[in-house]
Amino acid sequence: MSFPSKKKLDKIKEKLKNKEGFQMLSPDADELAKLRFRVCQDLLKYAKKNKLTATEMADILSIPGSDMSRIFNHNIERFSTDKLLKLYAIAYPDYKLKVS
Repeated sequence: MSFPSKKKLDKIKEKLKNKEGFQMLSPDADELAKLRFRVCQDLLKYAKKNKLTATEMADILSIPGSDMSRIFNHNIERFSTDKLLKLYAIAYPDYKLKVS
């Protein structure tokens, strides 16, 4: 099996340009971005550990399923850090936020 040609890769890249998907953390992300990313990761881990679907997790957090999907895919630009931490506190009520 050979690697796709540049022309084929460019065509695929163009198709995917405006698609949403899992957002990765930038290598030069600041501490706040890292915190927000970890909150999403932990909410996803909670759902997986408890064998919850996105819909079930959304019900637990009292948010629309579309918002849960965004959080699971780290598309969280529309969420404030406060909102994410409030959702986190529902899943992990005994958490302690340490600021140093």
